Parts: sequence; structure tokens; C-alpha cells
Amino acid sequence: MRLSHRLLAIRCSFNRRPIRTVIHLRGDRCEGIYIQQVSGAPLAVVSWTQSFADYDLTSKRPLTMVWEMARGTAPTRLRAQGLRRRMYYRMDAVQRLNSNSYIWPTDVLSALNISRHDAGIVGVTEAEIAGDRREVYLPLRVSQDNKSARSSSYSLTLLPGIEMKEVFLTLTGPSGDRPSKIKDGEAVGFGYYPAERPIEIPVAGLRSRGFYHLEIGATIRSGGVAAIEFWFYHPGS
Repeated sequence: MRLSHRLLAIRCSFNRRPIRTVIHLRGDRCEGIYIQQVSGAPLAVVSWTQSFADYDLTSKRPLTMVWEMARGTAPTRLRAQGLRRRMYYRMDAVQRLNSNSYIWPTDVLSALNISRHDAGIVGVTEAEIAGDRREVYLPLRVSQDNKSARSSSYSLTLLPGIEMKEVFLTLTGPSGDRPSKIKDGEAVGFGYYPAERPIEIPVAGLRSRGFYHLEIGATIRSGGVAAIEFWFYHPGS
């Protein structure tokens, strides 16, 4: 058994009671439903994609994920999760070093009736940035016809665990001697951010190829603040 499969088998064996299905190691991925939410954080990144096309659950055709990476990165970890309230779906897969695509069967998505707008997906690796090893989100392109479009912008989906008053973005990059501040505490401005409802935010204004840093801050409706941050790789236009 390959190392990535052994790691997934361990992850699938976690003791969680199922609602309708059991989390199984399904070939090269771990996929199913949990009775409890995977993450109960005040604010979580649940999807980061360069493009994510709609798909037909009745066609039985798989989804194709593709991405581009910088040199010197680690294996890629793919994670999908359900975005509907009280649907605790999750899929995990680990792709070997230098792999830049993954074929995702839609049998479980179809059985659970998880549409494009009910699913979030991220691809994460590790890379050396300014002398430190960092977790890096990758520019995923997802489609059913294997004709995913490149873009200079991204779609960020956040899932708040509690109601937020406002969300703010600070975007810096690319990394190097003189990174530029593209956004500086810019308010998203949607006006309403209820708990457990996904917030889909376009992120644009990227310039040259490289690593970028995105900081997300939010004011909580009941008082206080929440913040998360991550690095991502932009392959250029």
C-alpha cells in the first residue's frame, strides 16, 4: 500500500458515528458523512478555486481537478466538504509529489445529492517561502468535461461558525524583496453574514506569478473579532 493510501486509511478509521454512510477508504480517497461537523471554527476557508464549473450528478462522469505548482513543493492534499447546513460530508485525497491532476468519482456526491454550490474544495501543499516552510493553497480548476478555464482571479469561500458583522481582506504579494499590498483591510461589503452560511468572495488584482498572502479578518456580530490567513500560489495569467 502506498504511503498516501496508508495515511488515508488511518484518517478513515477515526471513531465517528455515521449519519447515512460510513467514511470509507474508496480506492485513493477517503469519503463519506460524519455525524459531527469536521470544523467548528469561528471562520474557516472551505473552498479556494481558480475555476469550479457546474456538474451533472446524473451523468456518472467524474470530476477532473487540475492545478499548477511551483518547484520544491510537497505532495498535494485535496479536501472537499459539504456546505449545506448540518451536512457533514468530507472527502480527502493525497496526491504524490509532482502530480498536477486528480480524477474524482461522483458516486458519493450523486448519492448524497451534493451539487456544485453545496461543495467546497481546496488543494494544499507545502513550499519554501522567504526561508520558512509554509502551507500553500493551490490554484484548483475543477470541471466534468476536463476543459477547466484558467483565470487571473479566484473564488474564496468562507464558512462562519457564528454570525459576522463584516469581513475584511488584506492581500500581499508576490513574495520577494518588495511585495505589493494589493488590498489593505478592504471590506467585502455584503452586509449580512449569518452563521453556517457560506460566503463566496471573488479575489482579483493578482499580477505576476508567485506566492501571495491573504489575511481575512472579521468582526463578530455579538462582539469580538476572528482572523485567519493563508499563502497561495498564483501561476500567472
